[in-house]
Amino acid sequence: MPDASFDANAAVKKAADAVQKTADALHEQLVEMAEALDPFPYFLGSLEVRAVEAEPGGVERSDRGCIVVCQDGELYEFTMKMQSEDAGADLSMSRDDSVKRIELSPQDYIPYAYNAIKELGKLIEDQRARGKKYRF
Repeated sequence: MPDASFDANAAVKKAADAVQKTADALHEQLVEMAEALDPFPYFLGSLEVRAVEAEPGGVERSDRGCIVVCQDGELYEFTMKMQSEDAGADLSMSRDDSVKRIELSPQDYIPYAYNAIKELGKLIEDQRARGKKYRF
């Protein structure tokens, strides 16, 4: 028989508070690490967007594009559009890359932020191994 004194609503609120606190802490860490990475790499051969992939394995969603972290430590949805241009006898392709800031619930934010932190950490360590100095 369930304990009548147990407050399930309080337990759920406590869990939600813990998730929010974790998301906030990861956001602070992500911003600090993004500021430390210099130079910040261009994403997927883009000449317009500097970003690092934040997609964690297994969390992919078909209703949004690739989630990346940019130099400001925020998460964005990356989109790439390819267009063919017919210039008479020549057919050429143009590419338009863009990012749009994405708002995620704390429980959705955590896996993306954690993966982005891991990826930034690898890049910072690679740069450090090549003699780059950091504020981090």
